Amino acid sequence: MKNPEYAIVDIETTGSYAAANGITEIAILIFDGKQVIEKFSTLINPLQPIPFHIQALTGISDDMLAPAPTFSEVAAQIFQLLAGRVFIAHNVHFDYSFIEAALKLAGYDWRAPKLCTVRLSRKIFKNLPSYSLGKLCQSLGIPIRDRHRAFGDAEATLTLFKMLLAADEEHHIVKATLPKAKEQRLPTHLPNDVFESLPQTTGIYLFKNAQDKIIYVGKAINIKKRVIGHFTGNSSSLRRQQFINEIIHIEFKETGTELMALLMECDYIKKLWPKYNLALKKYDPKYGLWCYEDQNGYLRLSIGQIRKHTQPLYYFNSVLESTQFLHKLIHDHQLVLGLCQFFNPTALPQIDRISTLSMEFPDQKTYNLRVQNALLALENQQKSFVIVDKGRNSDEKSFIYFKKNKLHAIGFIENELSFSHIDEGITQDQLVTSNFYMNNLAIQFAKSFPSKTHEIQGNWSE
Repeated sequence: MKNPEYAIVDIETTGSYAAANGITEIAILIFDGKQVIEKFSTLINPLQPIPFHIQALTGISDDMLAPAPTFSEVAAQIFQLLAGRVFIAHNVHFDYSFIEAALKLAGYDWRAPKLCTVRLSRKIFKNLPSYSLGKLCQSLGIPIRDRHRAFGDAEATLTLFKMLLAADEEHHIVKATLPKAKEQRLPTHLPNDVFESLPQTTGIYLFKNAQDKIIYVGKAINIKKRVIGHFTGNSSSLRRQQFINEIIHIEFKETGTELMALLMECDYIKKLWPKYNLALKKYDPKYGLWCYEDQNGYLRLSIGQIRKHTQPLYYFNSVLESTQFLHKLIHDHQLVLGLCQFFNPTALPQIDRISTLSMEFPDQKTYNLRVQNALLALENQQKSFVIVDKGRNSDEKSFIYFKKNKLHAIGFIENELSFSHIDEGITQDQLVTSNFYMNNLAIQFAKSFPSKTHEIQGNWSE
């Protein structure tokens, strides 16, 4: 079997992500495992100005790049150098993403196995104070000439890689270059053993950053498979690059069922609002029903838009739905139209035909009693039930407690346990911050699986 050849690469750029920035310098050293067999280095005109702070860091100015070739002018040579070779860089995802994007723009479809000297150093040279190129080279006694210039950093990375090859007693390098090796796709700062510890079961996973803060919560039928899916793809957007680079650690929680995973994911997102979770916001209803007392002592019912940290008595998906709902309350309980507020009265033409009785103002005590009776009728229509399903193992079962028209708690209990009254068994950490989307998930599951659903009439026990 032919030994692989390696392309040791370093680039300088105008910014931190490939979608909106360009390469200003590139160096490639072709290494056959014993010696360098080819070298390439050139400045690149990125056809955009270099920010001042990057000029100060690299010493590369706009004037220096004016006569330099554009990337498309050297793309054929770069493609030829990289083709069929293992791509190596310090923080490989950064360099790889820029070069892949630039080659694609120049008309070249290029893919390559890649190795990250940051990840390899963490495995082979353990417990060093820092794995940045400068600090790592200082720890290992590797000289760097022209720091933050492509050729100087590429030479230092080559020396580092030679040391890694010599010290790799557990064959990490060979394993990482095998076809479909997951190691190549993992974020630079995520240890492989963290990924390998993930189960192939249903549950949620939590991405954490260097400050141990949760930055993303996801759900999966197969946690391990779903997590590796996050790191597959070729997006060079700023948001994706930042997301991948921030992931330092992954935690997980098994849930037994997909519904529990969905609800637990929603609960975490509503409580923590991780910075990279955006999708669930669109599921929240926009309108709600409130009751308040005006300055004359009358109880008023009002439809309004839901604001953050507000808790309406009732939720609605649309203006029409809210208008129909309040119209029915007015009609059924002889409420006064002038004491009720619709978000958009024209959404329901029949509103003009409410009986004239609804326009008469009774005394405050009589009218408030009507409003209270209307709200009591709504409360009496509220549903409560418990969904009981399989747990995370054969010794337990999961429960989903839906109380008075909203999700109240989710959790697990041992198989032999039952509740004489379900509220007695709920612990603080099982309570959830429910929303419209979560409530609908529970309701639809209860309708679809009545055999797993226990309606509550007062006390409940199995």
